[in-house]
Amino acid sequence: MKTTFNIITAFCLPFVKEKIVRLKDNLERRGMLPAAVHFEHGNYDLEHENLFFVSFNRKSESELRSLVRKTNFKKRNMIIISDHEADYFDFAMEYNICNIININDLNESILLGIIRRFSDDDLSMEPFFKREDIIFDKRYYISGVLNMRNLVENLFPDFTEKIEGVVRNMFIINCHELVTNAIAYGIMGVTPYARDKKAYEFESTVEIPKGKGLQVNLLLDAHYYGISVRDYGGVLTTQRVLERIRRQSTVAGETVPRGIEDLTGRGLAILSHHGILMFSIKPGIFTDVSLIGRLNPAIEKKPISVLMTEL
Repeated sequence: MKTTFNIITAFCLPFVKEKIVRLKDNLERRGMLPAAVHFEHGNYDLEHENLFFVSFNRKSESELRSLVRKTNFKKRNMIIISDHEADYFDFAMEYNICNIININDLNESILLGIIRRFSDDDLSMEPFFKREDIIFDKRYYISGVLNMRNLVENLFPDFTEKIEGVVRNMFIINCHELVTNAIAYGIMGVTPYARDKKAYEFESTVEIPKGKGLQVNLLLDAHYYGISVRDYGGVLTTQRVLERIRRQSTVAGETVPRGIEDLTGRGLAILSHHGILMFSIKPGIFTDVSLIGRLNPAIEKKPISVLMTEL
């Protein structure tokens, strides 16, 4: 039986629906859509597994809330396609929905990656990369004594030499944030409260026990780079991600983030504006955080795009 991916027209703004349909048609013409995938443009059946694409807007808010209340998110997923105007974040937090893709980030490869991620239950970065186009793909296991100075350059010199300029600098910033977050929260067991109170600061060196090491995967093709860091603490939650990114972000015309004076959550917020930020979490077992960034010289603050799966 085919997995049904619904583009629900009642809950998509016209320009959002038009873009998704156009991208889907392009993929279909080139035979790139998985055989098991079928798109419905309006009707939907809650008895079957579905991936709902919606755009949050006040006119359809009550109907959308009714749909969410009837949806079992253990079997189904909802992707909010955001723009610069709608204040979707309070809605996302209320219903614990942490799948948000900005309309400007949505292209054929991202749409195909989303479909593969949720239809094949492949929670890695690989659904977003074409295997034949990958230039670099390597997995690392990080343990032992780490020098926190020039951490990324020392750990991954074979990758950093493949990129240069602004992109290299952005990769180093993003990778450093992912690795140090995993060390602090997943390995050292530091609490957000301790970080907020500055009760924990990294020493010049950190020792990671062999049994608690990090797994890191780096990917590169002609358009994107990917960073994935897995720790075996499993302490992150969907609500925590939403709260931290919301407090460090401006949406719907805001000029100053609500949490401008917060000390925690800034790293997640930075990452969420630098590419597609993805989380796969099995509480108490592991936390996998990935970032897919563009290989272009743009360094401006990008809109939020984040995908979350809590197992």
